[in-house]
Amino acid sequence: MLVVLFVVVPAMTLAMFDGGTAGHVGVWILLGVLGIALLDLWLSRKILTTLECEFPELLRSIRGRTLPVPVKFINRGGELKWIRYGLSMSRFFQCEGEVIGRIHHFEAGKIRTIQYPLRPLKRGQYFLESFHVESPARLGLWLMRRHYEMPVEVRVYPDLSVERKRLSSVFLMRGNEGLHSVRQVGKGREFEQLRDYQHGDDYIDIDWKATARRQKPVTRMYQIERTQEVYVIVDHSRLSGRELRVPLEKGEEANREEGSGGEFMVTTQLERFLHCSLILSSVAERQGDLFGFISFADQIDRFIRSRNGRGHYNIVRDALYTLEPREVAPDFEQLMICLRQRLTRRALLVMLVDLSDPLTSEHFYGALPLVSRQHLILVNMVRPEKAHPLFSGKSDPETAQDVYDSLGGHFQWQELRETGKLLSHLGVELGVPDHEELSAEVVTQYLNVKKRQLL
Repeated sequence: MLVVLFVVVPAMTLAMFDGGTAGHVGVWILLGVLGIALLDLWLSRKILTTLECEFPELLRSIRGRTLPVPVKFINRGGELKWIRYGLSMSRFFQCEGEVIGRIHHFEAGKIRTIQYPLRPLKRGQYFLESFHVESPARLGLWLMRRHYEMPVEVRVYPDLSVERKRLSSVFLMRGNEGLHSVRQVGKGREFEQLRDYQHGDDYIDIDWKATARRQKPVTRMYQIERTQEVYVIVDHSRLSGRELRVPLEKGEEANREEGSGGEFMVTTQLERFLHCSLILSSVAERQGDLFGFISFADQIDRFIRSRNGRGHYNIVRDALYTLEPREVAPDFEQLMICLRQRLTRRALLVMLVDLSDPLTSEHFYGALPLVSRQHLILVNMVRPEKAHPLFSGKSDPETAQDVYDSLGGHFQWQELRETGKLLSHLGVELGVPDHEELSAEVVTQYLNVKKRQLL
């Protein structure tokens, strides 16, 4: 800018408006400036080729939390006066600091590491594509730029902080072993040992094969089952994409997802299903049970065999964080056939399925007998916003449209109630909690099943 102001502009003035010697001098000055600029460009063309940038291959983050992206600069050439750097931004990320950063006096042979802060706005798998660096030429007449390929995979997982706060500490932090004794209802069906028959033993507990071998009555002893199989089955077909309006908590304005606005954050029923799956997985791990995960739409696409441990929790989390609703109808018959073939041991099946559509609930009820006798099944869904009894006090209609909306919600609630009665005939419990209570409701059902030894 200074060269243009004090050299180029006066030289052009002389060359344009003076046809004599001064005009020729102006032309020569312009040619000299152009030559120096071209020489500066030639000498500085490789000034950034010796600057290396290293990036991590994989980053994991939680939606709404700051993710520092580490970038390592290695200067294998001469000293750089300064460099500016920037990252190609995706609409699913928000920069927490300066979009364009700057490093002053980058000496030769030195290494600098910076943290580029990003905030993921949505769950899923993303890739950071490119990184850009800029530095002045040797004489300062040009700005040299270089583009770096940045194949960084970013895995953004659901934020479970709100659900964990809503759950009681008993659910997540305390198992059956502790300072307080927990009464276990039920006999238990896990084999422990054989012993001689004693007066008062039930006849159904007699082991007739051992009795024949020993020539005297022998009784089988059982203990309470500590390790049970729990599977969460998530439906991500078309009805799982039903939108939910979630009131924003204090301090959550910066964590809004795409499509949100006003006083509510717009999410989907599938998001609540995934949050519930991870919460239940954490609880099952602390209870010592084996946890598995299954997702399906028109077919089963993810099947994770039940196991335990922190590593298994990470496997489940990596399997579900990319799930998105699909515009297809669920195929319950194929699901039940697959469960019948793959799950040979009796297990607790927690199905997160939307049964608000009468045709969908009819197909679900027709396919359920394939597995309902072998496994213990709990079905849960998020209650539709208007699905309440007409005179329950959940809404106070002010206009005629509100009255019709309340009446339609009453009919929807009645249909869900009838569906629950049909499922109860098969020994299946249907839960329809509000979206903020889904995780707590499912965890409570699971702990009740474990306490009563229903498996």
